[in-house]
Amino acid sequence: MSIYSQQEIESLKQLDEEMTSELEAMLPEVLHNFSKEKGRACSVHSLHGTIGGKNNTYVDSIRTQFSDPNDFKAKWLEGFIAYIGDKSYSPLRNLMKDKTFRNYTLTFLERNFYRNLLARTRIKPNESLWKIWFGGGKFFWGLIIAPTFREKIWTNDVSEIRRANYMYWTVGHVMETGLIDPENNGSYKFDKLDDLLNFYRSILKRVSNSQYEKEIFDHYVEYLKCSEDPFSEPFLIPELRYAGLEVDHEHRLDFTILNSHTMDMVGFEFSPHSTHMAVSKIKDKLQKDVNSELSIKWNKEMMKRNKYFSNFGITTVTFTDENLLNIANCFETMKHYLSIRPKTKVNLDEQIARLENI
Repeated sequence: MSIYSQQEIESLKQLDEEMTSELEAMLPEVLHNFSKEKGRACSVHSLHGTIGGKNNTYVDSIRTQFSDPNDFKAKWLEGFIAYIGDKSYSPLRNLMKDKTFRNYTLTFLERNFYRNLLARTRIKPNESLWKIWFGGGKFFWGLIIAPTFREKIWTNDVSEIRRANYMYWTVGHVMETGLIDPENNGSYKFDKLDDLLNFYRSILKRVSNSQYEKEIFDHYVEYLKCSEDPFSEPFLIPELRYAGLEVDHEHRLDFTILNSHTMDMVGFEFSPHSTHMAVSKIKDKLQKDVNSELSIKWNKEMMKRNKYFSNFGITTVTFTDENLLNIANCFETMKHYLSIRPKTKVNLDEQIARLENI
């Protein structure tokens, strides 16, 4: 039984076919240059063996988790450059300086990444996070990686997913694709960052009925204003909807951070006792009845957290009454998850530039 859904299988198949077509278009020139460098007529099998045969030499693809195909390609190039630095001859030393051959190699590696997607990413990519919906009641919005409207539903344009020039679920993502308005079947876009910040504070904030949440909206806007690279910051998602577009749904998370830099998925719940664990008319009830009601409420809260973790990989941080006495401190906790980045990030463009000097 496949670990992927049928839709995921079709999406990956479409990506594979697209990249294979790109490779076939470049193949005659690439194979000619490869044969010339080797001094004999070479087969496609030999070409691909030379490119892909040392994947585990150039990069520890067994133990390394790659966040995306560019991460895989950048680390492969870094390892390749280090490896051939000590070699008197490598057929790829000169060939990788050729733009067409280099593009062929990078496309070949990207296809390899998707053909080994589970192994490369170490976690099963959750397609439910390719398309998320947030907001309360009937007033909600969508954030889709590569949005397109087909057959009266919003979905992803699979051919564009791998071309996205932004980190998923970031401010840059929102600026590029806009937010989806499902009621009007349109995309609400922002010309500049200030437009998004005004929308966040004037529209999304006003929908909230919680004073605690309203303060978090303000803290987040100020956080973005102080950021050196606001477009790379994770978009702080209010009221992430468990059941998507369904009006009658079980759960929402007060705020959610999907940090694509580290793949940390964290939800935040503001849970004052008065709204989450209070028992009405407690003076008129027996202790066992009070305990029973509290047990039901506790079970509901725990089921909510378990479901978000099980279906989305989202863990939940809960702010209690004591925490809520200082909202600034609560945001400091959230800020940690917003700002965390990998200790080292290999840049693909930098590695390509280094090829000129090998």
